Amino acid sequence: MSRNWWGKALLLLFFVILSGIYVYPTIGNLDLEKTKFPFKKKINLGLDLQGGLYMVLGVDFNKVYKDIIERQFASLKDNLKDKGITVKDVKTVREGVPVDDPRIMIEYDAAKRDDLYKVLKKDYWTLRFVDEKPGHFELGLSREYRGEVRDRTINQSIEVIRNRIDEFGVSEPVIASQGVDRVVVELPGVKEVDRAKNLIGQTAKLEFKIVDDKGMTPSQLASMIEEIEKQNSISYKEGQRFSDYVQKINELAKSKIPAGDEIAFERVRPLPGMPELSTHRIPFLLKSKTEVTGDELQDANVGFDQESSRPNVSFTLNPRGATLFDKLTGEHVHDRLAIVLDNIVHSAPVINGRIPGGRGMITLGQGDGEKLMKEAKDLAIVLRAGALPAQLNFLEQRVVGPSLGQDSIKKGALASLVGSLAVFLFVAFYYRVSGVIAVFSLVLNVLFVLASLVGLEATLTLPGIAGIALTVGIAVDSNVVIYERIREELRLGKRIHGAIEAGFQKAFRTIMDANVTNAAAAIVLLLYGTGPIKGFAVTLLIGIVTTLFTAVFVCKLIFDGYLKVLEDKRSEALSI
Repeated sequence: MSRNWWGKALLLLFFVILSGIYVYPTIGNLDLEKTKFPFKKKINLGLDLQGGLYMVLGVDFNKVYKDIIERQFASLKDNLKDKGITVKDVKTVREGVPVDDPRIMIEYDAAKRDDLYKVLKKDYWTLRFVDEKPGHFELGLSREYRGEVRDRTINQSIEVIRNRIDEFGVSEPVIASQGVDRVVVELPGVKEVDRAKNLIGQTAKLEFKIVDDKGMTPSQLASMIEEIEKQNSISYKEGQRFSDYVQKINELAKSKIPAGDEIAFERVRPLPGMPELSTHRIPFLLKSKTEVTGDELQDANVGFDQESSRPNVSFTLNPRGATLFDKLTGEHVHDRLAIVLDNIVHSAPVINGRIPGGRGMITLGQGDGEKLMKEAKDLAIVLRAGALPAQLNFLEQRVVGPSLGQDSIKKGALASLVGSLAVFLFVAFYYRVSGVIAVFSLVLNVLFVLASLVGLEATLTLPGIAGIALTVGIAVDSNVVIYERIREELRLGKRIHGAIEAGFQKAFRTIMDANVTNAAAAIVLLLYGTGPIKGFAVTLLIGIVTTLFTAVFVCKLIFDGYLKVLEDKRSEALSI
């Protein structure tokens, strides 16, 4: 055997041993709390395999529209007064209008009609003219704005629910929109239906708190928390209750931080498609006193500063909030103001000056324009989560018992095992020794898929098990293409070594084309599917990568060893 061959063999052995270590805790059903095995991770099971809670929530847009039209009503009255346009009356229309299309009526002096019309057209693009009578304008929300409200309210609801879910200690929750007015929530392992409904359905808690950078610098705070974690063996892992972790940190740090302060965290979640990255925590030392709450906030929207070419978030407070915010910002110029939603810090902009009148603006820092715009939209969603809580109605709920999940695992595993075994036997019988080589590569393929699921912390669902079975079929197809090409080369009179080399080289393009096509379909499922569909797509994508590795690299490596054996025996017959 050449040195190159041994090098490849050692590389393969390394991958096999590493995969075995990753998979053993799952296959051996180890208790991760008690076992002495050094690697302590298992495959995450989806709702359909480990049981849990499935809920469909409807978003009450009627209340949202009503709140918006009432705020527009208040804003319009103030704006017209500031511009010196006198109107006789501005009121909401309560009778004879659809529930999902609230209206406001303006009664004006006929001589002021044109001036009023120009103001409405220029400053109130969110409103549409529904009807006009002498001395009266009837206005409703524009269709474009209604669509924008729907999108942002759904996003707001998802953001609030996601914060709530951390209290359950769920490692792989699924929270996604369904249609235009529903949110689907899947909580694997959760059985407490009433607690879930109470926690998810309550109004968001938005607070504005001063960051105490004078009491302790960010670097000092981070070092102190790191020391506390090390001395008390405290760490936060995904799937635990984040509030418990924060409470422990605050209890242990009480004597080390200024009186009247508390520690809170910003949570930077991993990018979509990169679950292997843990949630990054950024600590903040905050004044415990809540200066302004979401009850005082009326609205928040994303804008764009033409001078600095940067996005910003503008917000409006009610009269009481305006007074409080004026006093707060005046006393803390150049300090940071933390925006806290459900005890999680979402942003901490610097107060550049006193903000009177209840109308503030948060300007984002330097960076990529697209990224900053996304941050601005997310921040606006957070602010509206406290200012514009949408009513969530529980339309459907199902509790999947663990026994049903175990039954699914057993039957799914049995079906996959029987199907794979039938394929193995047929391949070994049809291609003889070469078939045995293919079977060995297929077994490694499944091992690598399972190890990748553990390493990427992906969730295995029942369709995911089907994806593993499909991976075996795709891998067999690749082996068949290679073997039939080798047979064809042998029939053309080539020697064994030349036939194998030509077979692998000429079959590679066909194998690659087929797998790229499958990968494209899997990516579409991953992007647009939900829950179990994504589980199927993830295992299929992983299977495509491992199939290319085992069908091309592993099989070729074993065939090279097999050729050496044939050469030693001086045999001219290839068992294929």
